[in-house]
Parts: sequence; C-alpha cells; structure tokens
Amino acid sequence: MPPTQNQVPPTETFPTIIDIRRKSQERAIRCTTNHSSTGEDEHHLLDNLIMSNSVSAIKKDDLNTPFMQIEEKQTTGFVDYVEIESGSELRKRILDGLTPPRGQLKSIPTVVLYDDKGLQIYDRITYLEEYYLVQEEIDILEADSDKIVDLIPDNSVVVELGSGSLRKTVVLLNALEKRRQNIRYFALDLMRDELTKSLACLDGYKNVTTAGLWGTYEEGMTFISSFSPEVPKTIVWLGSSIGNLNRIEAREFISAYRDILNVGDNWLIGIDRRNSAKDITLAYNDPSSITREFIMNGLHHVNAIFRQPIIDPKKFDYFGRYNEEVGRHEAYYRSLVSHDLAYTAPGGIVNLIHIEKDELINVEYSYKWSLEESRQLFEEAEMAHIAQWASPTNRYDLHMLQKVAFNIKSVLCYERILGEATPSVHEWKELWKAWNFVTNGIIGSVLMEKPIEFRHPFLFYIGHIPAFLDIQLSKYLNEPFTEPKYFTEIFERGIDPDVKNPTKCHEHSMVPDKWPDIIDIIKYRDEVYERLLRLLTHDSLQTKTRRLARVLFMTFEHQAMHLETIMYMLVQSNHIFQFSKLTAPWSEGVSCSTKPSGSVPQAFWMEINPKLLSADILTLGHNDAESADFGSKVNDLISPFGWDNEHPLVEVGKEMILPKTFAIQSRQVTNGEYLKFLESNSTDCINDVKLPKSWIRIKGTSDIRVKTIFGPVPFTIAEGWPVACSQVEAAAYAIWLDPVERTYRLPTEHELSIAFKLKQYSAYGIFHENYGFKAWYPLASFAEHPVNLCGWSNFEGPGGLWDWTSSVFEPLGKSYSVSEVYPGYSNDFFDGKHFVLLGASWATHTRIAERRSFRNWYQGDYEYAFAGFRLVKDGV
Repeated sequence: MPPTQNQVPPTETFPTIIDIRRKSQERAIRCTTNHSSTGEDEHHLLDNLIMSNSVSAIKKDDLNTPFMQIEEKQTTGFVDYVEIESGSELRKRILDGLTPPRGQLKSIPTVVLYDDKGLQIYDRITYLEEYYLVQEEIDILEADSDKIVDLIPDNSVVVELGSGSLRKTVVLLNALEKRRQNIRYFALDLMRDELTKSLACLDGYKNVTTAGLWGTYEEGMTFISSFSPEVPKTIVWLGSSIGNLNRIEAREFISAYRDILNVGDNWLIGIDRRNSAKDITLAYNDPSSITREFIMNGLHHVNAIFRQPIIDPKKFDYFGRYNEEVGRHEAYYRSLVSHDLAYTAPGGIVNLIHIEKDELINVEYSYKWSLEESRQLFEEAEMAHIAQWASPTNRYDLHMLQKVAFNIKSVLCYERILGEATPSVHEWKELWKAWNFVTNGIIGSVLMEKPIEFRHPFLFYIGHIPAFLDIQLSKYLNEPFTEPKYFTEIFERGIDPDVKNPTKCHEHSMVPDKWPDIIDIIKYRDEVYERLLRLLTHDSLQTKTRRLARVLFMTFEHQAMHLETIMYMLVQSNHIFQFSKLTAPWSEGVSCSTKPSGSVPQAFWMEINPKLLSADILTLGHNDAESADFGSKVNDLISPFGWDNEHPLVEVGKEMILPKTFAIQSRQVTNGEYLKFLESNSTDCINDVKLPKSWIRIKGTSDIRVKTIFGPVPFTIAEGWPVACSQVEAAAYAIWLDPVERTYRLPTEHELSIAFKLKQYSAYGIFHENYGFKAWYPLASFAEHPVNLCGWSNFEGPGGLWDWTSSVFEPLGKSYSVSEVYPGYSNDFFDGKHFVLLGASWATHTRIAERRSFRNWYQGDYEYAFAGFRLVKDGV
C-alpha cells in the first residue's frame, strides 16, 4: 500500500540515490589515511569542508584527525563535494556580511541555519499550528491533488526541488499512483541522509517509481535537461521556498529553469501570500520559541564553520518582525550588549568586529507574495499560469505554471525596460512564434477552408501578413517590394462584406483564380521578416523617426489583430486542431481554473457617478496626430501611438457631454444566463431557436455545446464563461429581461470606457485578466472574488471576450483625419452599420488590450467575433 502522510519509514528500505554532483570536483579534498594536516594545511581543508550539515558534525576531538578518518566517522551527515570550491567563499561571505560598508546593515548568510541540528529544529517548526504554511499546503493537496494530477500527463518525469521530509509530497504521489501511469519521481536535495530517510517511506507504488537526486538546484537543472523533449516533465517546488529569494532573484530563478524545460512542461509552485501582519508575525515568533531556537542555532553553526568561537550566542537574542511595506518577514540577531567579535585568521592575525548594543544582524528574509505580485512574477519569467488552488483560508496557494510556445508579456514589462513606445525585437519574435505556432497547425490540412463565409480562406492570411508589412516598409523606405512583387497585389487587403448583403464590400485586393503555393508564401514571409530584422538591428543605417516607429507600431498591431481573426475562424471550423503540447485543462477533469457551473461569481451592479470622477477618467481617445510625425514629434519615440480613429482626445464639455449616473454589471453575461433567455423563447427544448454561432447543437440530440479551439465542450464546463454573440443578440437579451420598462441596455462607448479605466486604475491591477493567450478559452478573469465585496476588484475585464457597446463606430472628434499610412483602416467602416467594442478577448495581444483608447468594431449582426456583453441601467 502507498504510504500515508505520517507513516514512519521502515529502516530496512534502501532507496535509490542518484549522485548528480559535479564529478570533476568530487575527489578534490580526499586525502590518504596516513596524511596528517596541521597549520595552514588544516585551514585549507576546512575551507573546503563547509557544507552546512558536514561542518556541524565535526567535533573538537576531530581537529587533529586525518581527514579520511573524519569522513569515515560521519554518521549523521555527509560531505557534499559539489560545494568544494565555495568553502572559503562562504567564510568570506560571512565576514563580508559582518563588515559591510558604513551605514549598511550587518548580515549573516541564511545557509548557516540549515545544519543537521537546524534541519531537525525546522522539522519541529513545520508541526506548529502558528506556522500555518505547511498545513495550508497540505490542505490544498488533500482537497485538490486530483485536479493537479489532471495536468500531469502519463509517462511524466516529476522532479521536486528541495524535497525535505516528503510529508506533503506523499499526498501528491498517492494521487499520481491512483490516476497516472509510468510516473518517475525524483526528490532533489543536498542532504543525502535526509533523502535516504525520506524516500524509505515511499514503498508499495506500482505506477510511480521513486529515486533521490543528491545535488544542487543547478545540477538538478542539468539532470532535467538530459531528458528528451518528448518526455513530459513537471517540477514541484513546495513550502513557499520561493520566499527565500527576493523579487528579482525569484524571477531569475524561474527563468533559468524555464530555459531548460520544453514546451508543455509544468511547474507546481507553492507561495505564501501577503497575509495579515498578525498571522505572519506569529508564524515566525511562536509562543514555544522553537523558531528562536532554530535561528539561534545558526550562531553555533557559524562557530563550527570557522572552527573558533568568534560569536558568543549568549550575547544575542532573536528578533523577528514583518515588514508590511516590503512584504517580507525579517529575522535578526539582536545584540544584548556592546562588544567585539574576534576572528583569528590563518597566520594568527586577530580581526575585531564591533557590535553595538541593540544592533541588528540580518540572517533571513522570507518574502510574501500578493496574488498580483505572483502573476506579475510568472508573466515576467515568461511562464504561463494555467491553474491556481487556494487554501481554505485563502492564505496560501499552489500555482501550476507551464512553458508555452510563445509568451506575450504585459506592455508594462517592456516599457519598464525599453522606455520606448514601439515594439521591441523580442516582441516581434514572440509575435511571430505565436503566429507560426497557430498557422503551422493548419498548414497542409485546411488551408483553403473558409469557416466563415464572409472571410478569405486561411491561406490568404498567411500571405497577407508579410505582404502588408512589406508594402509599408517599401513605402516608407522608398524601396522596391520583396519578390515576388505580385504578392502585394493579391495579399494587400482582405474582405469584410456586408453581413446582410455579401455582394456589397469595400475595396480589396483582387482574388486570384489560383492562390500561390504555401511553400512560396512561407519563403516570402521569411524574407520579409528578415528585411524587418535588418532594419531593427543596431547596425542599421536607417535613423528611427516617429514616422518609422509608427509604421512599425501599425504593422505589429495589424498582425496581432489578424492572429485573433485566425483564432475565431479556427473556432468556427469543423476540424479539431491538434496544437503541439497544447491541451485543454478540462481534457481529463475540470480544473479549478475553468470556473465550472456553480462557481460563477455574482454579477454585481457597479454604480458610477461621472460627476465625481477626474477629467482623465472621462476622456475618450488620445492625441496622436500623424501630421506631427514630420513636425514637432519627428524624433519622439516615447509618446504612445494609436490608430487614426483613436485621435483626437475628446473631453467632457467640449465635444462630449457628461454621462448621467449609471450602474454597470461587474462581469459579462454567461452562457448559462443566455441559455435561459433562449429557453424562454422556445417551445421545444430550444430545438426551435437560433443559437449563437459560438454554440453548436450535437446532431440528432438536444445537447448544446460551446465551441472552443479544442473542440466543442459541454455546458458543465462552459456554463460560467461569458457568451460570445452578436450585438443584435446581446440587445435582444437586454430587452427580454424587462420588455416593458426597458430597464437594461448595452453600455455606450463612453460608459464602458469609464468603467474600464476605473478598473485599470484600481489597485487590483492587470495581471488577473485573460488576454494575451493566458488561457485559450474565454474565461474572463483569474481573480478571486471575495464574498460580499462589491469593489472594483470584482469587476472583470478587459479580457475573456470583447464588450459590445451601443455606440456606432464613427470619428471621435472634429479634428479626426484619415491615416496617411493606412488610409482604409477606419474610414471605410464609418457606415452606421459597425459598432464599437472595447476591452479585449483571450486572444487579444497585450499591446491592444492594455491601451484604453483602442477601439474595435464589427457590424452589429456579425456573429463570429470573440465578443460578449454586459448590461447597464440608469442610476438613481
């Protein structure tokens, strides 16, 4: 039988321990049994023997014992030769920390806490009620391990970093044993004895094999990278160990591991939240003083490392506090008296380090992470966040991250680094990765399919993107088109016919009798991409002006918009596409991240009185006249860009009136709510009513499913998602709710803009919203919704689906002028039939989703876009 959480390991079990330490260093400090070391030789050996658990095992009687005999006498510890080169460095780090530059805080490296005795004391801490982290993590694993395992495929390699006692891990392993086949679990730890003792309890598994990895995190990376890309891998990092790293170190650590993972590989990580100061302070200052014992033991370990009593523990006490502003618990040694530390260096030189009374010496920081900070961390580390499980008290979380084929970061991440408004080379490459990932899935199968009758076949868009880019570059640079030049004639512009009368259509490229071969199109695409990269490199002779920057901005967003077009076309296709290493989270059970039926947050009414708002919240658009590109802004690469229909900035009292008080729903209308509307108009189990194009009725049945990129899914999964429909369908729903008084309606562009600005300017931030392919289905938000809380933290969006408005698409102000770079972008659609949409969908690029002035538009009866709606009503 698999072990239980508290089972005592049988001593006769001998688990497999794999030594992954650097072999070139492993023998560096071995000596023969007849070698005696004294004086400087002895100090040299001790410089090398610095691993926390091995040093603590050396007793006073061992000082004149040959080293090999010391090594053979080790029973509770072991020599980790992987750190041989860093022995003197650790002593130097301790001394450097105790003698910082004037005005800086003294410190001792945290590693001194974790010798054998320190590990034993820490294990006692994990059983304290006050130290809630461990039990909260166990609670999550016991409640949600099946959901976690749903995301770990058969034949996976599972590697746990810093495995420790495996007290929590056994819950996950039992779930893997029950639900998976051929799982190889590896526990990574520096402590060989701890590995042996912990793994001994893991007996009786049939579907899970277990082994220990004796080595460091860095060597664990090498071990993981040794598996072929076809082998699915999941890293497990429990215990909020990430708290030992500061914000920058945490990002760099995750990024380093990301680089050795393959697309589709997972990372399960436990993170302690920024909880109340009272809870955190008590967790690290328990009434039993076990934490104090743990911290104070570090001073004894320092003396063992130096092999001399440089610190008198009796002259210090433990002092802990929670720094709420920074979000970390801070552990210090507080000096009880004014005194000097004395360190005798090799050669007999005595060094004194003065310590003032009440002076603090830092030994540990434990960082806490708000949900917003966690999501920002994952985004900056370029790991997709695919699921989250919270503890019953909402103080602790397990997050499942995944390496994906591309990563579209928040614009804020790039602007902090670059300080420019134009897309970086990295952004271009990630966009191309996204485009190639999607289009490679359709090449060779359905290139000529037209899932939407009002659009060209898929093949057109594969040629349209490079052709549009090439045309714009050639116009600006006054250079010839890339060969074959006739591609610019057939791929320049697509079609958007009148929905009611498809024979009516704006001017577009000629449609050839036969489209070019896909191989020729791909070759053309790559040559145009190379042309752009040459322009973007530092050795380019082309001076970057605002007009060139505008061309780059427009062509970038143009491709991003068409990526979304491809996605909603794919959803309408009868084919189910298999994208490499991309699976639906509900494929083998409903993940918590899908928000299944029954967990949909209530739609609160958010009342807004525009009279109480600042002027910047009330504006629409922004000022970005193209005419200034050759005038006052010729060298301006910083000011934000926008399309011609976003200009000018319009203000209340000038070209716009102040809206009256209104109330808006906190989320979009769901599939389940829309189904009730259709059922009310049906006499035959809705078999006689027209469904939205985002739904499909299974032939010969009354079973209705929701279309996704992964194929149709049952309502049990998608009931709580926002419904995708036309504006006409949305308006009909609003009338149905109150056909007499007509209380409910779609918001105007101005009303919806105000709501989105209030949300974006709130403290809740942007990293919870589903856009930029964070999830490949229209989950609106990843945010948790506190019960009975109606603040802006509960307002979902932008994300999931675009939001319809009742506003006709038209120029914002009198100073609107048609784009010189792309004249047909907006002007052709000011026809009274197109309506404004604001926000974003799950497939909207971050550069579009995070710009509040961006205006999308579709014909009111166009049924295929990733577009939903929420209602408003007049306020009191």
